[in-house]
Amino acid sequence: MKNLRRDLFETDMVGALAIDGGEVAESNLSVFLLEYLGEELAGRVRAEISEDLRFFRSLDPASTEYSEVQILSVRRGMAAVAAHRIFAALLAEGGNLYDLEVVAKYVQKDTNVEIHPGAQIGVPFAIDHGHGTVIGATTRIGKRNFIYHGVTLGASKRFTRVGRRHPLVGDNVFFGNGSQVLGPSIIADDVKLACSVRVRDCEIGAGVHIAMDVRLAGVKVPAGVQVLGYDQEKLNRYLVRSSDNQDSAVEWRDLDAFDAANVD
Repeated sequence: MKNLRRDLFETDMVGALAIDGGEVAESNLSVFLLEYLGEELAGRVRAEISEDLRFFRSLDPASTEYSEVQILSVRRGMAAVAAHRIFAALLAEGGNLYDLEVVAKYVQKDTNVEIHPGAQIGVPFAIDHGHGTVIGATTRIGKRNFIYHGVTLGASKRFTRVGRRHPLVGDNVFFGNGSQVLGPSIIADDVKLACSVRVRDCEIGAGVHIAMDVRLAGVKVPAGVQVLGYDQEKLNRYLVRSSDNQDSAVEWRDLDAFDAANVD
């Protein structure tokens, strides 16, 4: 892995994932994985890609009748996910990060999705459309997460005590289009972010739902609540419903501060 010929790998990957146009062929993808990953690792990565694609198909009505390679051919957000599985496997085996980032530019140009090879992403994972989506280097993402286009999992100026500067995301999280989670934020399981939500340096508890266009900065959101609005002048004050029950009372609440420097 350490002696990977970047020029050959680049050319072969372009063909395997149809980055130059056309369709993905199972035979080309299988040969590519076997050549660069070896039999055992190729089998594991191909299984991960299959699980990602099955998850995507279960959530996208337009793809229910498509095969895996058909989804890779026309749902280019999922081609970006497949490419990341390959980059991550090579990096874990000692691959050169700079070389992988150079090749990743081709994937970014074709898919309009930028996933740093160092990002840790659980299986399954899906990106629908994906245009303008960015996932930073120290991002850690759990399982069964779904992302629409224009989503950023990026950095702020803050770091955790172990140097993480991008979000830590749990399982079963939904990111609406245009949502942004910045800095070493912590997003627990079963969180839903509606369109155009902005989260910076926050801890979001399990099961939280955040309404469209809400901005959160530097706070802890308790588990199970709905965040419906925010005070533009007092940044720790939010309009909150205590549960998913639409009959529950809605109130303005001052939320506790989140200190990223005291977490991993």
